[in-house]
Amino acid sequence: MKISYLASLSAVMLLTACGGSSSSSDSVEPSPTEPTTPVVEEGTIVGPFSTGTTSEPMRVYFDLDTGAALELTDEEAAENSVWDIAFQRTKVYLNTHSENSVGAFFTDVNSDFYDATGAVVVDSFLNADADSELDDYLAVSATDIPEETSFVGDSEESVIGDKFYDYDLTTHVVTANDDRYFIVDSDEAYTKFRVTDLATQGRTLSSITFGVAIQDTLAGDTEFGAESALTINTADCTDDIYIDFGLGAVMSATDAWDITLACTTVDDISGAEFDIHIAEDATALVDEDNSYTAIDSEAVQFYGFTPDITQELAFDANPWYQYNLNGGHLLWSQYGVYLIKNNNTTYKMQITSYYDDAGTSGHYSFRFDALASE
Repeated sequence: MKISYLASLSAVMLLTACGGSSSSSDSVEPSPTEPTTPVVEEGTIVGPFSTGTTSEPMRVYFDLDTGAALELTDEEAAENSVWDIAFQRTKVYLNTHSENSVGAFFTDVNSDFYDATGAVVVDSFLNADADSELDDYLAVSATDIPEETSFVGDSEESVIGDKFYDYDLTTHVVTANDDRYFIVDSDEAYTKFRVTDLATQGRTLSSITFGVAIQDTLAGDTEFGAESALTINTADCTDDIYIDFGLGAVMSATDAWDITLACTTVDDISGAEFDIHIAEDATALVDEDNSYTAIDSEAVQFYGFTPDITQELAFDANPWYQYNLNGGHLLWSQYGVYLIKNNNTTYKMQITSYYDDAGTSGHYSFRFDALASE
């Protein structure tokens, strides 16, 4: 009976609403409704986003302004100004595009996960989770945003670059830094060199003299030989300059070479730039104290040789995790709060997990919220 009554009542209400007139002029137009924007609760976790495997890593590029991961190849991302932060396995990257140079600032949230000596407080890491660390995250507000100079972005550094000379800011004179040595691992030989003299023309390098010592492993050398001088004329150059230390000569780009200096023209004066680079298949290190008399080929991986260009990542200065705290080869988040500043807004961010529900590594989950707009 209850069902029949409700059905009859519904029918009466429907007839009443329709009325008895068939005139279209009496019909009531429905009022338009404004689309509603869903409100995202502060501290909501997004992810997980897969960064691939150790053998096949992939980089996830994330746009904080839209809250979305972007489908970009690494080549496309290098020219893209939309993404803000990227993840690849344990590494976190910031965009360095001129139109969106992103900086990071590490707050002191959970700084007590380390003791006064900098040692890890293991229990703090093991007992923390996304729920227990939410309140600390929520407490960070726009009042915690530091001066702009406190934000640090990613950067690139050349292993040799401009480190071979000194520049006097008062006299504007460039001189060779002949106390700084470099060791290059290239073409089955180790070459230790320094710049002992240089000459300039205008704002270009017109001549450079190297002190060179070679350890030829193919010839059975077990230590560096005696240093010899090599002077290269770079004035009035028309092409980039490629130098082979073994031959003591300038080569072409297609030959085997050890270092290169780009040719440039400034105020109608041509010469080399004040910048030295090594080949893509070579590595090098800076021997600040002239301490190496030889390189042990069996232990070369422990010397600290690096490629021509290395990245200095802002997140490396304050890593978001610790590894293998309980013998399980797992990563444990500090749940620290980072402030991420792009060209529009400052965000706070907290990495909450490196694993998906199945426990697979390389899957980032994190929370982020806008603090202020420019």
